[in-house]
Amino acid sequence: MEHENHYSSNEKNYASRGVGNTALGLSIGALAGELLGGGLGNIFGGGRTACSSEEHCVNRYEAAQAAKIAALETEIKLRDANIYTDSKIADVYERLNNKIGSIEAQICHQNVLNTQLTANLSCMQGNINTLMGLTKTVIPIGNVCPAPMPQYNSWTAPTAPATGA
Repeated sequence: MEHENHYSSNEKNYASRGVGNTALGLSIGALAGELLGGGLGNIFGGGRTACSSEEHCVNRYEAAQAAKIAALETEIKLRDANIYTDSKIADVYERLNNKIGSIEAQICHQNVLNTQLTANLSCMQGNINTLMGLTKTVIPIGNVCPAPMPQYNSWTAPTAPATGA
């Protein structure tokens, strides 16, 4: 069976990117919550904001929005991966169903041949049995060709050599 590779690098990585995006989104949300929730908030000057190494301050709202966006992107990628998987399963099902159909047709054809062969062999066996039984069957003299000689006839075997013409 010929194997066709229809996968592109983007299609192969839907599921793994979805898991990665989920982990990233949760990590960003958890880190932002920890930083902004007071755990490390005082290190960066107190208040409700945290700053990254590029001096970009992130507040809770932005962190929550980033987490929501990451979750939604993950859901979209997971949905796309499920749709792709469903289409590939449908394709495999269709090909498998076609193969099974062709095998069923071959089996039906073989069943017809087997039935015909069985009938022919049965008929031949009947003929063989009839021929084997001929030695036990009385055949009327009129059905034998050439006509048999009477049991007691006057014919005798020649004793003189045949003369040439």
